[in-house]
Amino acid sequence: MEETVEDLEEELQKALAQIDTIAAKVQRKELDTFEGFMESEKYKNRVVEIGYKLKELGVDITTISDYN
Repeated sequence: MEETVEDLEEELQKALAQIDTIAAKVQRKELDTFEGFMESEKYKNRVVEIGYKLKELGVDITTISDYN
């Protein structure tokens, strides 16, 4: 099954929300900075992966205000 732009955008929103959640935990001292960094790396990598897939489909996430 091929991923649609809508599917990828939904996945992107979920990954960005996870990064925001991790940042909030670090800010509240529930995670230390290093733990937060390590935890967010897997989501950052997913964002990059989704970005490349969307670019192949003609969507550049760097120009969409929802993601900036």
